[in-house]
Parts: sequence; C-alpha cells; structure tokens
Amino acid sequence: MLKIIATNLLGYDLLIIMVALINGFYIYPRAKRSSIQLRDHLQPKVYVPIDLLMERIRGKNDKKMDLNAMKSMRSDEIHFYSIFTSINSAFPMLGMLGTIISLLGMLDLSQQEVALNFTVALTSTLWGLIFALVFKAIDAALGPIVEQNQENLKLILERLDQVSRIEDAHA
Repeated sequence: MLKIIATNLLGYDLLIIMVALINGFYIYPRAKRSSIQLRDHLQPKVYVPIDLLMERIRGKNDKKMDLNAMKSMRSDEIHFYSIFTSINSAFPMLGMLGTIISLLGMLDLSQQEVALNFTVALTSTLWGLIFALVFKAIDAALGPIVEQNQENLKLILERLDQVSRIEDAHA
C-alpha cells in the first residue's frame, strides 16, 4: 500500500500535495495574521463609550483610530480567507479529478491490469480527502475570528454613523 502511495507521489498526487503546501504555508498564515491583526486592532475599541471613540478618531496622538487602516486590514483578511476557503473546497474535487484521470488511462488495459491499477487511481481521492479534512479543522479555528472581526467593524461603523447623524441634526 505504501509503495503505491509513494509511486503516485510523482504523478497527479504531487499537484494535490503542492496545493496543500501552498495553502498551509503561504495562504493560511497570511489569512491568520491579517485576522489577528484586525482583531487586536478592533477589540479594544468596540465597546468603549462613544465619546471616547470619537476622541480617538479625531485625536492626533498614538491612540488615534484610523478607519482606513481598519478597512484595509479587513480587505486583506477577506482576500486571504477567501482564497484559503476556496482552496479547501477544491481538495475533494482535485482528488476525484486525479482518480478519473487515472481511470481513463486504464481504458486500454486488460482486466487484470485494471484491477492492479485501480488502487493506484484511488490515491488522489485519498489525498484530496485528507487535505480537505485537515484544512476544514484549521478553518474551524480561523472562521470565528473572521466573523467576529466583521461584526466588530460593522458595530464601530454603525456607532459612528449614529453619532454623525446626531451631530448633523444639531448643527
């Protein structure tokens, strides 16, 4: 069994593993970093009194709140998280595609050769399912941070919008 898996690593299975490595070591760290950076930026500001929030927006010191920076962080977060989840959902399809490609290559083989090569064809599905499960678990940890960031940013913007309307009404 291990010999079959090792043999297939030089074929289509290598593509699935390369996509997993890119997703795990390039996309995921960037998605996580941007999510945590935004969370750390938003968390201390969400539940402060509105007058203090307005002071921080208008302020000129190191505690000044930069809405453009927060929107930019949110943009980065959405960008990398979307790529991460899209790749995650592609793993089962990549595995099935590899299996189908291998099965199509067996059309001209004898029945005995097909039986022997059928196991070889299934390794792509195995890799696709393994990586889909692993990255689904990782997504379960990252997803709530992304959702909380969205809610916190929305709450801050709604609070600022309410204050702005009140100030406009009094002006």
